[in-house]
Amino acid sequence: MENPGTTAGLDSPSVFPMPAVAAIAGNFCRSLLDAVLPRGCAGCERPDAVLCPECRKLLSRPCRCELRGSSTGFSYACGAYSDALRQAILAWKDHGDEECTGPFAQALAGLALLIGVRQAAGGGAVLIVPVPSSPRSVFQRGRWHMLQLVKRMSRLLRGYDIDSSAAPVLTMRGVKGKSVEMRGLSQRAGRVGGHMALRRGSDIAGALVILVDDIVTTGSTMRQCVGALRAGGATVLTALALAQAGDMWLPTRLLDSPEAFI
Repeated sequence: MENPGTTAGLDSPSVFPMPAVAAIAGNFCRSLLDAVLPRGCAGCERPDAVLCPECRKLLSRPCRCELRGSSTGFSYACGAYSDALRQAILAWKDHGDEECTGPFAQALAGLALLIGVRQAAGGGAVLIVPVPSSPRSVFQRGRWHMLQLVKRMSRLLRGYDIDSSAAPVLTMRGVKGKSVEMRGLSQRAGRVGGHMALRRGSDIAGALVILVDDIVTTGSTMRQCVGALRAGGATVLTALALAQAGDMWLPTRLLDSPEAFI
């Protein structure tokens, strides 16, 4: 049985396409520049910070949206996809600012703890499943940004006695365009309709799963992922995202009652 926490070819490809080479070269040049000049905050460009305290606060404004098929009945986001948080996520996602992976993973792990994932797991193992990127996006970026994020998040959760591991078990086929670039519910839903599937050889029967995405709009991608995971026999506890960009999300006061949702 294939280990669900491994991805042949995606994490360490043997042949690098030209966009991947360009991305790696860009990251190398950026590292050299950072060694000479102090970097600025990814959100607001304040000097000497990967993500300054004010921008980190933008990841502490949780909201939720209905997610049928999950144990909680909801998906959760750390904050709203706007202003400085939007800039920080784009710098990380599309412009190679991989230092943001750390604070973003911390925000997601903290959100998972707040909604009671440790209690829901009951001491059992939890798979942290990233929403897959399209092959085209991975090709252009030269990396699967979500895989590194969930790996870091899993390590943080293990520090809180949650037996978690990254499990990139989903794949995306036949997807056109970026969700955040599409207008309207029908366009976004059509982008991923029926195109989420388990990777060949992935065995998740009986597993507890947390689904993780970067940006959520209507939630159509998450719903497709939940359907694929449940079809494979997994129990989806909830889905988490760094930011929400839709109008279907409601603020939630998790800090007042973190155990209320699971």
